Amino acid sequence: MCHMTTCSLLSYIAIAWMKMVPMQTIRSRVQFFKISALSLVFCVSVVFGNISLRYLPVSFNQAVGATTPFFTAVFAYLMTLKREAWLTYITLVPVVTGVIIASGGEPSFHLFGFIMCISTTAARALKSVLQGILLSSEGRGDFMLCFCFYGLWHDFYF
Repeated sequence: MCHMTTCSLLSYIAIAWMKMVPMQTIRSRVQFFKISALSLVFCVSVVFGNISLRYLPVSFNQAVGATTPFFTAVFAYLMTLKREAWLTYITLVPVVTGVIIASGGEPSFHLFGFIMCISTTAARALKSVLQGILLSSEGRGDFMLCFCFYGLWHDFYF
């Protein structure tokens, strides 16, 4: 919570006092909901990540987290119909295969923890795709507005 409050505060200082970018307001309900959705997905990823750490060792969480590019490619395709080069998809196969093999051999494997860990990884990837959509559709400079309100909504959800 301190991290996101600081992010909001410093973003506001950079916008209002230092004039790094022009002051902007949320222009529509659609933009408001996009920022809110982004914050909610981030909160879900943090909560699920903490839950998974209760059941699985950190090293295994990190190994599963290596599949984030796979989920990012899937979500990017599903949400924006953006295709990566075929070589990108080929290089993801060994990573996902390695996580599957590691899951089968993990001595402290816990199904619920694994589901939470996969959900965290998917949420992180979804957050990346949503950020890309929000920042590309709203125009240059809105990243400061995004940070400012993103942090506030994050604190609200927690």
